[in-house]
Amino acid sequence: MKNVIALLITVGMLLLGAGAYAEADFTLLVYLCGSDLQENACDDIYEMGLAENGDNVNIVLLAGGASEWNYDVIKGNTRNLVTIRNGNFESVEDWGWASMGSGESLMEFLEYGLTNYPAKKTAVVLWDHGAGSAAGVCFDYTTQERDSLTLTEINDVLYELDEKLGGFHIDLFGCDACMMATYEMASMLSYYNIDYFAASEEIVPGVGWQYTPWLVEAGKNPDMPLEQLCALITDSYMEACLNENPDEYLTFSAIDLSKMAPLREAMEQLGTALQTELKGGRTADIRRGRSQMYTFGSYMDGSWDMVDLGAMLDGYAKFDPDGAARARAALEDAVLISRQTDNLNPCSGMSVMIPQDTKSEFETYSSGMDLSVYIPNWMGFVKSYAGQLTQGSYSFSQTTPQNITGSDALTQQLSAIFAGQPNVWFWNKETEAYEETAQTDGAFAADEGDYAFSASLSQEDLQYLDYVEGMMMVNVTDDELYGYVDMGLLQNNVVDWNSGRIYSLFDGTWPVLDEQMVPLYDQINNQFGRRSLIPVKLNGENTYLVVEFAAGSTEGRIIGANAGYDENGLPIRNTEKLKEGDRIVPVYTMYFGFDEDNEMEETEFEGDEIIWRDGLTVKYEDLSDEGDPLDMMFCFVLNDVFGGYDMTDIISFEL
Repeated sequence: MKNVIALLITVGMLLLGAGAYAEADFTLLVYLCGSDLQENACDDIYEMGLAENGDNVNIVLLAGGASEWNYDVIKGNTRNLVTIRNGNFESVEDWGWASMGSGESLMEFLEYGLTNYPAKKTAVVLWDHGAGSAAGVCFDYTTQERDSLTLTEINDVLYELDEKLGGFHIDLFGCDACMMATYEMASMLSYYNIDYFAASEEIVPGVGWQYTPWLVEAGKNPDMPLEQLCALITDSYMEACLNENPDEYLTFSAIDLSKMAPLREAMEQLGTALQTELKGGRTADIRRGRSQMYTFGSYMDGSWDMVDLGAMLDGYAKFDPDGAARARAALEDAVLISRQTDNLNPCSGMSVMIPQDTKSEFETYSSGMDLSVYIPNWMGFVKSYAGQLTQGSYSFSQTTPQNITGSDALTQQLSAIFAGQPNVWFWNKETEAYEETAQTDGAFAADEGDYAFSASLSQEDLQYLDYVEGMMMVNVTDDELYGYVDMGLLQNNVVDWNSGRIYSLFDGTWPVLDEQMVPLYDQINNQFGRRSLIPVKLNGENTYLVVEFAAGSTEGRIIGANAGYDENGLPIRNTEKLKEGDRIVPVYTMYFGFDEDNEMEETEFEGDEIIWRDGLTVKYEDLSDEGDPLDMMFCFVLNDVFGGYDMTDIISFEL
């Protein structure tokens, strides 16, 4: 973390109401909403102050949205207009309280900054939490409702600003906030005189943008092309975040807004095609495709349904190969820079919102992302799809799994089933076309003696099935109580879409932390490895241990703790590093008995305390080697295409 205590910035002359400055080489306008991230915000202010560029660089901040700040000169529960020059707070002016999540506040700041600090190049950065296209950016924590700037509010501000100033020009518009490199945001910005847009598809760690390197270069080299400035911002961000946490999942991109028109046109064509598919009864196919897409920033308890635009085009190319190909080619042309860590599947540089986890709240947030004035057909598809999900429901017929021992014959049978799965479409960059091919991934490895489970579904069930999971439980039933402890979900499942048979393999091993079986849930699972979560109490506070497994490895490194989403539904930007002596207590969920509605009751209980020490890992261990047989239970979790799920009958078995 940057050293705020050793701050070199001093409070200089307070030049309140000094009026407009002469044209500088570069102006940075930062709309800085501190929320619960004010310590990180102060770190970034410190970085800005290290760029001592003289009078040719203006750094102007509006700091608000927080109840307190680490700098005495910046007051809580109000808005502070701060100008920084040559490492000094040149002025700090109290602008009075207003919500940083209001368009009026953003409008006031941008009008003031663009009018009073003209420059040959101007950058605008929105700083704070971000929640993608659905909820926007800059969540004011001095308001009870955590008011935020939605995409439609930002659009209204830019429209009014253009009208009021008789036109404006912004060279670079950026978001130092999570998950804001979205197609919807870029489409809207491209209608204004803004050249480039820089942001991340993924969660932005607390360390965030690194302001010193590129601000120094902007001062030294005023003729530096914007493309080079975007590269400096990207490189410094990736380097700083990886220095802080080498295991971080990162993306960063810069988008050439002048090249967005062909992408919008192609996406409008695709949006029309997808609406036609919905009307033709193919909601299930669209939902199954969506479920195969990685959702940026997803945790067990939250997501904002942002998926990579390139991955979406790959998944939906079968519905309109030509439209998807046009969109993919235009996407690659519009994205100037796209960087990512190598633990993620390929990312295109832009994300797009497709409802899934947030479908129930769609009516609440849809107006804030409704950019139908610019992308009517795409927004029409999103609205229609969300409506289909919220209006539909399905209950699977009851079925009982069978416990069968793994064998070479079973492995061959599963491999044959997988070989018969539907073809996939892939983007051929050389021909700039989508091509259909057979699936090549996913063969199961089942050694002699492995456990396997199978069940049968009806043809009607198959029509409404999205995907299957296997639920593993420890049986705690006794003479007085029926109950079980949830240990997590098995993801190595396959569906025979012809016969209706479903399968799940279990090799008899389970994750163990310091000699305790622990529940484990996958957050990311791809060809490069897995990131998994273990529910725990860390020093008395509920959170998750974040565990990294290399591809094919049965031992995972614990990289820290993160609760995922806070009580306001916003992603937590900082993963806490564990320190020697930290107290870790695994948390288990137990289901028992039945209430008056014949639903099982739920409670949590805690495991044995573990004291953190360097080198502690999570290992998959063979539970059948533990002496006395372990009484286990299993069922399938059947997820339907509307977002609901049913559990099959539960069966018992011994390890």
